[in-house]
Amino acid sequence: MTTKPGKRAITNLATYLSLSCVLGMAGCAPASAPDTRAADEAAIRKADAEWVQAAKSLKVDAWMAFYTDEAAVLPPNDKMATSKESIRKAVSDLLGLPGLSISWTPAKVEVSRSGDLAYAYGAYDLSWTNGGKTATDHGKNVEIWKKQPDGGWKCIVDTWNSDLPLAPPTS
Repeated sequence: MTTKPGKRAITNLATYLSLSCVLGMAGCAPASAPDTRAADEAAIRKADAEWVQAAKSLKVDAWMAFYTDEAAVLPPNDKMATSKESIRKAVSDLLGLPGLSISWTPAKVEVSRSGDLAYAYGAYDLSWTNGGKTATDHGKNVEIWKKQPDGGWKCIVDTWNSDLPLAPPTS
């Protein structure tokens, strides 16, 4: 003669199996990745400061080293540059200004929780010689940074524009 288990025994068994399953799955869940945002922000600020020094050298290749292969540059008053050649031309045009002095400083750097993308924005200052006179410009910039396979950071999107009002057309 077989006996049927009571309702309580079935409930207890179901509870036990449910708890075992949940606890077992919790133990197998992947650990969350460590939060590296503060270290990544410091790395980006350091890279950005090195980029400024590269810009001050007026060497196009030194500047270009801070871009990813798939970078896009959105210079003011010009077309978007998305190829190495068009980016090189935009950078060459800027660095080729006679008597150029250039600098920028990020006001904010924020790294994504995933730690693979970040943005920075801040201000820039430029001066150059134009027709024997010193011309100046200051404005704001935005950079989007992408973490590279080696753990370093490179800029994937770069744009800047002036705070100065547009000059009236010359007649």
